[in-house]
Amino acid sequence: MTRKINIRNSIAALAVSAVALAGLAGTASAATSAPTKVLIQAESGGFFGYVKSPKLDCKSERTVVLYKQLGSTQNPRNDQRVGMDLAQANNEGYEWNMGNPGLHSGRYYARATRTPDCLPANSVTLRAQP
Repeated sequence: MTRKINIRNSIAALAVSAVALAGLAGTASAATSAPTKVLIQAESGGFFGYVKSPKLDCKSERTVVLYKQLGSTQNPRNDQRVGMDLAQANNEGYEWNMGNPGLHSGRYYARATRTPDCLPANSVTLRAQP
C-alpha cells in the first residue's frame, strides 16, 4: 500500500512541476518580445510615419493600422479603423504611409499590431490637417 502512495505522490509532484514550468515558459516568451515605437506625421490630409524596434522582424513588413480616436483616450477596440499599411524600408527607416484617404477633422493615431515576437505600440494622437 505504501508503494502505491509513493507512486501517486511522485505523479502529483511531476504534474505540479510541469504546470510550473509551463507558466515560466509563458513568462519567458513574453519577456523576450521586442519593444516597438510608432511615429506619426500628418500632411495634406494624409498620415505617414515610421516603425522603430531593435529587432528587424518588428520593423520590416510590420502591419500599421490608422485609427480615428472617438473618445478622450486611445482605444483600438472602440475607435474607428481608417486604414492599414505595411512598413517598408526606405532611406530613413521603415516607413508606413496612408497617402491621402480624404480624412477630415478629427484625431488620429497609428498602431503597430502585436506579432509573436514584437510588442504592439501606439503613436501619439494627431489632428488631421486638411
